Amino acid sequence: MRSRPAASLASRLKAVLLARLDPGLAMPVEADENARILPQSHSFLTTAVLGLLEPFSVAYGAGVMTRNWLYKTGKLKTHRPACPTVCVGNITAGGTGKTPAVILVCQLLREMGKRPAVLSRGYGRSERAVRVLTAAELEALGPRQSLARFGDEVLTIAGRLHDLPIVVSADRAAAARAACETFAPDVLVMDDGFGHLRLQRDLDILMFDARWPFANGRLLPRGLLREPLWAIERAKVAIVSRTDQCSPEELAATDEAIRRHNPDITLIHSVHRPTGLTRISDQETLHLNHLSAKKVLAFCGIAHPKSFFSTLSRLGAVVTGVPFPDHHIFTKREIARLVGRRHSGGFDLTVTTEKDAPRLFNLSRDESQEVFALAVEIRLLQDGVERLQEALAHAIDKV
Repeated sequence: MRSRPAASLASRLKAVLLARLDPGLAMPVEADENARILPQSHSFLTTAVLGLLEPFSVAYGAGVMTRNWLYKTGKLKTHRPACPTVCVGNITAGGTGKTPAVILVCQLLREMGKRPAVLSRGYGRSERAVRVLTAAELEALGPRQSLARFGDEVLTIAGRLHDLPIVVSADRAAAARAACETFAPDVLVMDDGFGHLRLQRDLDILMFDARWPFANGRLLPRGLLREPLWAIERAKVAIVSRTDQCSPEELAATDEAIRRHNPDITLIHSVHRPTGLTRISDQETLHLNHLSAKKVLAFCGIAHPKSFFSTLSRLGAVVTGVPFPDHHIFTKREIARLVGRRHSGGFDLTVTTEKDAPRLFNLSRDESQEVFALAVEIRLLQDGVERLQEALAHAIDKV
C-alpha cells in the first residue's frame, strides 16, 4: 500500500499532468489540500513524463486507424438499429457539454413529434449488463445502487427528462436492440458514442469546447484526443460550446480548424446558461439572483471545475472553489469536511453541479438541506436551433 505522502504526491502529479494536457483542467480559485497542483518548478518533470507517453500515443493512434479501417472495409461487422440513430459525442476526453446537448437533442426531437430513447454506456457504473432505466426501478434501488447501476450522467439525463426511455450498456448494439424491443422508439440518441463504430448511425453530432477544442492536439495518453482530427469528417454537425468564454479571434480560429477537416459540416455556436438552484434534500428551487453577493462554498467533481466556479462568480457570488477528480464519489469524511468548512468559514451557501448531485448519496438528511445543485442548459445561438432541427429531420427522414 502506498504511504499517504506518496499517494498525495501521485495525486498532485496527476493534477499537473492533466493541467498540461488541457488548460481547462488547471485548478482554479482555491484548492483543497488534497487537490492543490504542484508548483511551476515541477514543469520539467511533467514535461519528461508526458514525453515518455508519446510512443504509447503513436501505438494508440495506429490502433484507432486499424480499427476504423476494419469497420470501413466491412471486416468488422456493424449493427443497423431498427430505427434512425443520432449520436452526440466528442473527439476529446473531458467535458464539452455533451450531457446538456443530449438533453437538448431529445427535447428538440420531442418538439418534432418524435419518441426518442437514449443509449448510454453509463460511465462509472460497476456492472456490464444491459439495464433499462425506469422511474420505479430508481425508487426501488435508492441513490447508491442507482449510481452503481446507471452512472451519474444517465441519472442527470433522467432527472431532467423524467419519462425518457434510457438503456445502459457498454455494448451499444445490445442496448439498441433492448431499447427497440422495450420502447419501440422512432429514433435513438446515442450518448458519447462517436468512436463506437459497431453501431451504425444516421447523424453524428460532435461537441467542441471553444476554449480548448482539441486540448493539446495529441492522442491519448500523451494528450486528450480520442481520435485523430481527421475523424471530424464523419460528423455532420459540430456544436461549439462556451463560445462566450473565448475571444472572437479564438472562436474564428476554432471554426476554421473544424472546417479544415470537414468543409461541409454544419457549425453551431452555443453557450451554457444556468437556470436555477435546486436543494438536494427536497428539490426546492431558488432563483439565480439568490446567489448575488452571497459567500459561496462551491465543490464539484467534473472535468472542468473552473467553468463551474466562474459561472457562480458571474452570477454575483463570492466563490471559494474546491475541485475533486472527474466523476468523484464523495465520501462521508469529505462531506463532513465540506460541511465543517462551510460553518467555520461563514459561507451563506454550499453549491455543487447538477451532475455531481447523484454522487452525493453519503449526505445525511440534515446535510442535504444545506447543499444546492446548479442546473445548467445549453443554448444554441443565432439560428442554431433551426439548423440542428433541420439536420435531425434530414437524418431521420432519409432512413
